[in-house]
Amino acid sequence: MKLEMTPLPDRLNRPEVVEKSWVVTLSGSRFSILKPEPEAVKIEDIACALARQARFNGHTRFFYSVGQHSCLGAQVSPTKDVALQMLFHDATEAYVGDLVSPVKALLPDFEIIESRIHWAIAQKFGLEYPMPKIVKQIDRRLLATEIRDLITKDLKSWNIKEDEPFDFPIIPWPPEVTEARFLELARELMK
Repeated sequence: MKLEMTPLPDRLNRPEVVEKSWVVTLSGSRFSILKPEPEAVKIEDIACALARQARFNGHTRFFYSVGQHSCLGAQVSPTKDVALQMLFHDATEAYVGDLVSPVKALLPDFEIIESRIHWAIAQKFGLEYPMPKIVKQIDRRLLATEIRDLITKDLKSWNIKEDEPFDFPIIPWPPEVTEARFLELARELMK
């Protein structure tokens, strides 16, 4: 069963609002934030933007991107399908940025907008929508690993258990490496 895109509330579905709700991506595509179309989603735009966006709003000891986070999530996934879900789980951020969770919680319309973009991405790449629960589980363990390696060894202050992080260390990649790895992983997983 294919789930439909979340409907827009009336205040966002006015022509004058919709007309202004787009971004131009690296590929030159005009991507509508409020009325995203699967055809407008480009893997190269996603790889480029996520490779250059900082996780944790940049509050890490070293630059660490959303793109690398997505690649690592794909690499630790138990199956090819889950790996593809992990690779694209934060792909909406290529179009609307990576807002920190406390800010997202204050903006209820943002969740609707992000959900609509995720739907278009899922349609484009044949992903499960909404995402399977295992994505959140892997994401949580990656978060724990990132905090340990990039922010603080004091995991208790983040309500993280000692055994939650993955065993591997996170060594940040430069944006160009992340972009190339993201595209390589995507091509490999979509075969």
